[in-house]
Amino acid sequence: MPPSTSERRAAAPPPEPHHPTRRRAIGIGAGAVAVAGLGTWLGVRVLGGSEEPTPPPSAPAPEPTGTPFVPAEWMSGAAGEGVADGSYAAARGSDLDISATWFDNNEAMLKQYTLQPGAEYASWSKPLDVALGAIDLDDGESWARAAQGAYDDRWRESLTRLRDTWGSRPGTVYIRFAHELNGNWYGWRVRSNEVDDFKTAWARYRALQQEIFPASKLVLCMNRETVRDEKAGDAGIDWRTLYPGDGLVDVMSVDYYNQFPSVESDEGWEAAMVLKDQWGAPKGLQGHLDFARTVGLPLAVSEWSGNAEEGDMPVFVRRMHDFFTRHGGTGAGQVLYEIQFNVDMDGGQWLLVSPKTRMPESAAMYTSLAW
Repeated sequence: MPPSTSERRAAAPPPEPHHPTRRRAIGIGAGAVAVAGLGTWLGVRVLGGSEEPTPPPSAPAPEPTGTPFVPAEWMSGAAGEGVADGSYAAARGSDLDISATWFDNNEAMLKQYTLQPGAEYASWSKPLDVALGAIDLDDGESWARAAQGAYDDRWRESLTRLRDTWGSRPGTVYIRFAHELNGNWYGWRVRSNEVDDFKTAWARYRALQQEIFPASKLVLCMNRETVRDEKAGDAGIDWRTLYPGDGLVDVMSVDYYNQFPSVESDEGWEAAMVLKDQWGAPKGLQGHLDFARTVGLPLAVSEWSGNAEEGDMPVFVRRMHDFFTRHGGTGAGQVLYEIQFNVDMDGGQWLLVSPKTRMPESAAMYTSLAW
């Protein structure tokens, strides 16, 4: 598959917590993992293979009020290895409800490689989270010019191609435009003096999306915390100020990985839920859900996984599952969908459901739960 022009090395990261770039994930196809191989490795029932019993899913802790717990419903998915060939679904014992792909640079947002004939998502008809690039500050573009309409033609072409390529497939396309904009690694990062221009530009994109592909949904996706553009001398921002206004967003979203800090215990999970970043904005998953509720929108967790560089911590997987079962739904302040980031990059540090996983205990936990 043609590589994206954005597959260039990022500048050395600042000493502050940061999220690794997604740029090398662009255009990655599903891994060629044999279903039977996964079944042997995970000890699950797969297409007539061995029928070892699967451990029962862990039950969420009782509600403190004593109210009977009724698991919620949400769309559960994954992206990366094993999705297209069905081995991921076989390994966890349930179909995927949704997946994700990335076209996150100026070339890829027009070429849309993974949706083309013969590519990974050529025949995918379920809901799909599509991360589309926006601008490239590193190539001299700016949110100020975007606010004036300088890139409307490119955005229009991208939306038109996405609509036409998707065609009559029944699944909803969730457009994650300018995702992780509060980080410092993408060409559409928003600095503290660009917030108003970003909001104006977002409104322009929303108008185009509603005109060209109204059946799609527009997703505003944050990194779990702001990471300032230190190289540019930026002061950083409270990511909540990036919310462009009512009627301009359909779904709030967060990309949430087990890092900075990593969760090693139930106590660590509870502490992480209420963390704030240095600008006072929510950093914990509960805080992101609460913000979505305040703006009247559901929340998506468009990317999540453990981080093998931090260690193998199955409690994180279990508590993510518990969170989804408690808060799933389509309403404001509910989890609409979640996508496990099973993409083989950065030395496999995000791979969970794979014979190559560096987090075997987390993988065993994931495949034991009811998704």
